[in-house]
Order: sequence, then C-alpha cells, then structure tokens
Amino acid sequence: METSTTGNLTGSAVIWSAFANEALQAVFDLRWMIVFSLVLIAVDFWWGCRESKMRYLRYGDERNKIRKSRAGRRTVNKLVDYLSYLLIGCVLGLAITEPLGLMGHTATAAIGLGAGCLFEIDSIIDHVCYVHGIEKRFNVWKFAKAWVASRWKGFGNAIDEGLGKGHEHHHHHFNENEEYETETDTEVQKS
Repeated sequence: METSTTGNLTGSAVIWSAFANEALQAVFDLRWMIVFSLVLIAVDFWWGCRESKMRYLRYGDERNKIRKSRAGRRTVNKLVDYLSYLLIGCVLGLAITEPLGLMGHTATAAIGLGAGCLFEIDSIIDHVCYVHGIEKRFNVWKFAKAWVASRWKGFGNAIDEGLGKGHEHHHHHFNENEEYETETDTEVQKS
C-alpha cells in the first residue's frame, strides 16, 4: 500500500515539475518584459502618489491622503496581477495556441503581460495629465485597437462588431425589378 502511494506521489511530482519547468522557461524568456513591468509599476506608484497629494492639498479630502499601507498593498497586488497575466498567457499557449500551431506559449505569455503593461501605461498617462493639468486626449486602448486593425483589417472589424461599435444594420429587400438589395442604416435614412 505504501509503495503505490509513494509511486503516485512521485508521478504527480514529475508532472507538476514539468509544468513548473515550462512556466519558469516562459518567465526566463520574458525576464526583460517583467523588468519593464516592474519599472512601470514603480513609475505609476510615483505619479499616483503625486496625484493623491495634489488632490489632498487641493480639496482637503481625507480619501486622497496617501496611506502607505494601502499604496503598498495595491503595488504588491499589481505584482501578483502581472505574474498572473504571464501565467494565464502561458497556460493558454500550452493548452490552445501551441497545439493548434498558432503561436508558442511564450508569445501568448508576452501578450498577457503586454496587456497588463498597457493597463499600467494608461494609468501613468492619467496621473501625469492630472498633475500637469492636462485634459487627457490619448487613450492607450484606442491606439492599440487602431494598431491591431491596421495590421489585420478583419480583426479590427471583429473587435468593432464585438463591442457593438461601427456596425450598421443592413436592410435586405427586393427592389422594383425584384433584385435582392442590401442597404445600410445611413442609406435608409437618406431616402
């Protein structure tokens, strides 16, 4: 009885060791992207503290007073979030994109971590604009969507349709000659 339990534990340890090895390989391959995200977290912390201090001095609102415990907790949560983005991307790559031959697990991990970096960059831009009294006009997500749409036209249209933007309803009908026609909302409104 003991030997079968020991054998099962050894087999499980080997399997989990293989999983951990692949995940650690992705972490090693993306080490500079991880360093970049750590720099982004530090920069966001700095500008977030400046914005909170400015709001506290301007409005005297206690909610904007800098609390070290809250700031530290949020920063540590961001570190955990970034590692989660990386690991989720890695697992999606190993489970879906690699077997389908689309891309490797390191690429999907980079996409996951890249999405986290975009969140952080957007936050930094918000803080900097507030501190300098600039009304924010730049949206990182709109820029990223435009870049994706410029590279892959069909994918950009799919994003718009999925979000319900830029999608016109089509009206199908027969014309006087009994030919099938399609009109968009704007064409129907003009007539």
